[in-house]
Amino acid sequence: MNAIAHGCSFTRWYWPCWPEFVEWFTPYNVVNEGELGSANETIARKVLNFAHNDPKHIYIMWSGTNRYEVWYGNGLIKTGGHPDPEHHKYYVKHFLNEGQNLYNTLEKILLVQTYLEKKKVPYTMMVWKGDIVSHQFAIHKDIDWTKFVFYKDTKGLWEYAEENFAEYYLKGESHPPPIAHYHWVKDIMFKSDVPCPEDEYNKLKNYFKGKDGRS
Repeated sequence: MNAIAHGCSFTRWYWPCWPEFVEWFTPYNVVNEGELGSANETIARKVLNFAHNDPKHIYIMWSGTNRYEVWYGNGLIKTGGHPDPEHHKYYVKHFLNEGQNLYNTLEKILLVQTYLEKKKVPYTMMVWKGDIVSHQFAIHKDIDWTKFVFYKDTKGLWEYAEENFAEYYLKGESHPPPIAHYHWVKDIMFKSDVPCPEDEYNKLKNYFKGKDGRS
């Protein structure tokens, strides 16, 4: 039985991320479709496409609202922003609107929820950071926020990791360490009391082997 995970680099990075630990608490094999730098429109489209494969569950972690896609004439899509730095700077300066981007993300969330409900696909939603939750648009009332898993009511993995696992971060990195991903799944997603085997837990605690500044 397969479940699908979608998101950005907070879902798929260079070390174990939360989808890997979901397998510890469910009977599913989790296929990680996270993509580095992914825009929320990209995440939404991939969810809709994969819903046709009849997954047992879809887990979605929505990304930052300031990302966008670039479509090429040959059908290729670059997610996360323009690949040319100068073009990206120009777009951000003249066209990027934070309010519009936030609204677009809320639209994508509502679209995905409506579609998955129609397909009768079970799903869980999360946010990488709490800035996605906004009451400034009426559409906020149409989204089923009970389908979300939050840290402290509206916060995401970013805040959870920084507030609870700062000592385990790799120096210079903003991506949460593996131990934060594990506890996000255990304590936030599933609220489980089942402990991790000691040897596995020590591997998570010492994943960077001193590269984070600890002995």
